[in-house]
Amino acid sequence: MYGKSTFFNYIVGQKISIVEDKPGVTRDRVYADAEWRTRKFTLIDTAGIEPKSEDEILISMREQVQIAIDIADVIVFLTDIKQGITEADKDIALLLKKTKKPVVLVCNKSDNFGKENNDIYEFYNLGIRGTTCCFFC
Repeated sequence: MYGKSTFFNYIVGQKISIVEDKPGVTRDRVYADAEWRTRKFTLIDTAGIEPKSEDEILISMREQVQIAIDIADVIVFLTDIKQGITEADKDIALLLKKTKKPVVLVCNKSDNFGKENNDIYEFYNLGIRGTTCCFFC
């Protein structure tokens, strides 16, 4: 299983973020400089967002994510194709739309794309205007 930290490490070309087979390992922001197709930028790995949780740790993690969102020029929204759109995805999409920043929608865990019944096109229903949808295995 691959998640945000695996994607982050792949893009920056180094194993910087901790990768575990369970969610919630990343709790703070992790920064790294990267270059992709001759473009240099700084990428930030963040915790996942549980928008409605009142747990103190999850609230703190959400605050760290908000800091990253505030300083970002472009936001990469990583979703899980195997789960389909979740309520959390819908809540996060609303949050990201309010930023009025460009969003790249990455449909993760698509290594068996075409062999599963999930409909990739459902992710366009998140309504993020100008969304770019790409796959990451």
